[in-house]
Amino acid sequence: MKIAKHGKLILLLATVMFLCSCSDKSKLLVRTWMVENLKYSKEVPKELQPQIEKSVEELRKSFRLTYNADGTYNTQNNEQVLNGKWKLNWNSSVITSTPDKGETKDFKIAELSETKFTFKAMEGGEEVTFEMVPAK
Repeated sequence: MKIAKHGKLILLLATVMFLCSCSDKSKLLVRTWMVENLKYSKEVPKELQPQIEKSVEELRKSFRLTYNADGTYNTQNNEQVLNGKWKLNWNSSVITSTPDKGETKDFKIAELSETKFTFKAMEGGEEVTFEMVPAK
């Protein structure tokens, strides 16, 4: 009987330690990000590659995504600015974005560190991976 109680206690402690190790990464997200690269789930036809590369280069220059500690964000693309709210899920694997004017969307986070933020989004019916780095 005592062994069973100790086993339950050990299991409970292990569970608590596991949950604590799933740290909130929101502080890593709070900064301004810029596009480093886009990767498409399907191969881009050769004839469209120059156009895609040009679009990505333009995004590198003009697009900025800023996450604030208060749970708000803004995107800036040239003169256009969009605002909204953001929230990470319990293990920082999904970010929920709610624009001031628009639908709430979830984006799967592939990587989040001080130097890289990579997430997946559906664009035109195709999955696109956005590779972001801190803005200069």
